[in-house]
Amino acid sequence: MDEIAKKGKKHEKIDHRGRLEFPALNKGKSGGGVVTNNAADGILNEDPNEIKVAIAYMNNFTFSCGQPERWERALPKIPFVVHLTTNASEFSWFSDILLPNTHHLFEKWGYVKAHGNGHRHVTLMQPIIKRVGDYKTDESEVTWMIAEKLAERGFDNLLRHYKSYRDPETGKEPTNEDEFALYALKIATENLWDPSKYQGGDKFSGWTEFSKIGVWNSDPYPFRKRWGKMKTKTGMFEFYSETLKEALEKHAEKHSTTVDQVMEVCDYQARGEQAFIPHYEEPWTSGDPKEYPLLFVDHKSRLNREGRSANCSWYYDFKDLDPGDEAWEDVAKFNPVDGRNFGIDNGDRIRLTSPTGSIECTAKLWEGVRPGTVAKCYGQGHWAYGRLAAEVFGKVPRGGSNNDLIPAVYDRLSGSTVRHAGTRVKIEKI
Repeated sequence: MDEIAKKGKKHEKIDHRGRLEFPALNKGKSGGGVVTNNAADGILNEDPNEIKVAIAYMNNFTFSCGQPERWERALPKIPFVVHLTTNASEFSWFSDILLPNTHHLFEKWGYVKAHGNGHRHVTLMQPIIKRVGDYKTDESEVTWMIAEKLAERGFDNLLRHYKSYRDPETGKEPTNEDEFALYALKIATENLWDPSKYQGGDKFSGWTEFSKIGVWNSDPYPFRKRWGKMKTKTGMFEFYSETLKEALEKHAEKHSTTVDQVMEVCDYQARGEQAFIPHYEEPWTSGDPKEYPLLFVDHKSRLNREGRSANCSWYYDFKDLDPGDEAWEDVAKFNPVDGRNFGIDNGDRIRLTSPTGSIECTAKLWEGVRPGTVAKCYGQGHWAYGRLAAEVFGKVPRGGSNNDLIPAVYDRLSGSTVRHAGTRVKIEKI
């Protein structure tokens, strides 16, 4: 990094990580984590700074985050927004430039790590078809092309860094975005395919064999391998967490306060030593029970990954695979007892309202739901995701998005967004 970059890296982050009210602890470091959804508030308030340019890829904050209307207000404040994606979405709606991304199954170099049943697996993603259009990969090809343009303007640090990603087999430095994407992948997986660096698991003669087979499998994981070698301050499992205690004390010292004050500001009930041991915290739920009588239960569909199937007809054809759901409908499920109490019948069009938003959908009486709650499957409610995902593209969603009801709240010690409800709702017929 040059001096400008070093100075810029010290700037406070737009998501407020590391502030007193957002410890976002990661590996014991205050502000080491991220509070992505809170970036919308940082942009809206221009706090701690004003964002001039945003380059986003494979995300859709205006649908996938709790209380997404904040993003609908935040994105227009950014003068220049670029979105790289395989599918236009609500985020794309607010973009100045929309660029087609390569598809991970067919068109790009990359890898995916997974583990289960005592084994680890690394699976290669690699091009298997000729690209349909002029698509570029987000994390490698696009960044290389930006580096080239910066170099043309006299800022060549990034390009010089990227050229250091030499092919491990030939020592050749990349000359274009395609070579950079390939060499970066070969470097990242070198310990798996290079026989001179073999550390266990499947053994390959080189990159060619690894890319042909496409997956590396580890040896069985030794039982109790990490017992007594945990990544904690004591090196052991901690019922009394010396690790968390040290991290919180450093965060408190950073803000000239106490751990108890940190816990209070972050909406936790524990005080003193209780903060460092397993303990009970009362659940926090948005909404006055008198105004919002039903607890909202958000659950995920068996048929989509994060709401990404909503422009496929089969998603609606088989929607009744989700417990209590109906094909080609978006239903909110009530216990029949509540149906009688609120005068709701099967098939009624209803509006659900929480302290942060409203959605419209169809009522379904179903005994699989506990009285006093309303359950709804996440996935529908897109308004700019395609001809099937919306009733009228850009205007009228198909069904309702649960996130419109869910407030933007966080587990502030980690920075994680609190998902799956945490709110109460009221119901009315429409």
